[in-house]
Amino acid sequence: MERIYDKHFFVCENKRAPGERVSCGNQGSEEILKFLKKKAVKAGITYPFRIQRAGCMERCELGPVQVCYPEGKWFKLQTEEDVDIILEHYFKNDNPSAYEHLLVKE
Repeated sequence: MERIYDKHFFVCENKRAPGERVSCGNQGSEEILKFLKKKAVKAGITYPFRIQRAGCMERCELGPVQVCYPEGKWFKLQTEEDVDIILEHYFKNDNPSAYEHLLVKE
């Protein structure tokens, strides 16, 4: 099967009601998705990629979480600065030491 995107980045936006289990949508993931989409357009990434929202990925306690395929790397981006780091050092330059602190450690 042909791969359409070199990187396919999913941002969990699941929201639960107050008093229920924690959810990524209640931890700022909507803002992270906005920053990613807005900044990715201007980042100069030269290969096919997609950034999109996702429903619950069952890792909300570690979140807000994001996952990128085909590598299957899990991230915890919380700030606009984190977004800048991921775009520059994961999407563009593949410099793991610069984004290692943003990886979800199990």
